[in-house]
Amino acid sequence: MPWPDTVICQFEIIPLNPNGNDFYGAYNKLLSTLFPSDTDFTVVPRHLEPCSSQSCTPMVFFEVVLGTKPVFILKPQAPADLTYGSSRQTADQEIRLRLGDLAEQCPIPTLHAVSAMGMRLCFYHVDTTHFPSEIIPHGIPRHPTRVNDTAPKERWDCDVLDANGEARLRAVVDAIKEACENITNV
Repeated sequence: MPWPDTVICQFEIIPLNPNGNDFYGAYNKLLSTLFPSDTDFTVVPRHLEPCSSQSCTPMVFFEVVLGTKPVFILKPQAPADLTYGSSRQTADQEIRLRLGDLAEQCPIPTLHAVSAMGMRLCFYHVDTTHFPSEIIPHGIPRHPTRVNDTAPKERWDCDVLDANGEARLRAVVDAIKEACENITNV
């Protein structure tokens, strides 16, 4: 089922050469469509201070919560960030840190996350039933003396507006909703 016109329109009005914050409205509309306001889910924008001295830009995530418990994370960024290995590495690290921060609070067996560089998506998940748990896809360690790609561009392997990207995102959302069906105390 294709995205509603109201979602498509939000992506179409994004300016040429956009910044990451140009995508906030589009992803907020998309997540609010997938997790409607008349349900127990809420889409919450989170503005976090940078976790390292290497960055001075606040981190912005969209978190979907069931009651007060996190069940999904999306971090939008500029499409130009996909070009640079350092930007992909930072995005990868930020998603992994957020998954680690929220995994123990998640009321379902799997916490899912998406890194969105423009409209390109990279999917992550972590098992919340055992700690410590591996985050998938596995992290690639930085080599201490050689240049290596710790967050390959190929991981952002689908477009949110293409049929494949939509299907993958909807499958994750369907799995989250199914896992949340029998939860009562959140």
